[in-house]
Amino acid sequence: MQAGRGSLRIIYVLAVYVVLQLIWWGYHIIQLTKEVEPSESFNSKVWMIIGEGFVFILILSIGLFKLRQLQKRDDASKEKEKNFLLAVTHELKTPIASNRLALETIQTRDLTSAINQKLIVSALQSNNRLEELVNKILLSTHLSANSQESASSVFNANDSLKRMVKDNFEALDSLIEIEEKYGEECQLKMSLLEFETVVSNLIQNAIKYQAKGDPILITTTVKAGNLNIQLSDSGPGIPDAEKNKVFEKFYRIGDEMTRSNKGTGLGLYLVKEIMTRNQGTISIADNKPKGAIFNVSFSIYSK
Repeated sequence: MQAGRGSLRIIYVLAVYVVLQLIWWGYHIIQLTKEVEPSESFNSKVWMIIGEGFVFILILSIGLFKLRQLQKRDDASKEKEKNFLLAVTHELKTPIASNRLALETIQTRDLTSAINQKLIVSALQSNNRLEELVNKILLSTHLSANSQESASSVFNANDSLKRMVKDNFEALDSLIEIEEKYGEECQLKMSLLEFETVVSNLIQNAIKYQAKGDPILITTTVKAGNLNIQLSDSGPGIPDAEKNKVFEKFYRIGDEMTRSNKGTGLGLYLVKEIMTRNQGTISIADNKPKGAIFNVSFSIYSK
């Protein structure tokens, strides 16, 4: 990043030098023209030289502006990648350390069967976190590199959603309550893995930021040939300026070194990419009095 900025400064210095040289040679050309041209012809030549110089400086300025924009985008991309690496390092170290502690405790201590079972369950949950992280990274790579659709199947949306709510709630061992309101059952035709990824990431995101003591509300409705799934939480919410940015790859609100919530910046990116691949939509609205509402819409399958 520093090397890129250094190169940009060199380009700015060269651009200033070119402009100064242009003014210098323009001045001399005007002086020479004044000596050999009559006054009327001289005036027209001066304006022609000034006009051409102005166009040159304008084009140079636009080029420098575009170059600066590219540099800013490159810096932002590198910053997001750095945050991603920091987040992944943290996400990997935590379950690995937890598994090691559980296994060492089982190995070195004479524990009751109940305690052993509890440690095994804890280790399995940590292993599930590792597997989920790896799957996110692999799916992100697949979506970025391969535009082909995944194998699709027909399934009942509400049944699959209920199962994903139960699985995520148990895996996260969360104290947050989830209220579920299901509308009419319908069928979807898409990759079941992609549907589960969308639902799982939205649920985990809501649990991560949900205020203690308040339930997360999940509702489904069928309207105009679409299934709408809505997840409402009462967390800190998402500022308007960040509502589109949260779907960018590796993007997370705040500083990676100071934020308290875990994550890699891939969850909502995967949701957005999957919805786009399946001609679906996703939107974010403000919940009242606080929090966020995520709404995803799928086309219903009809035979």
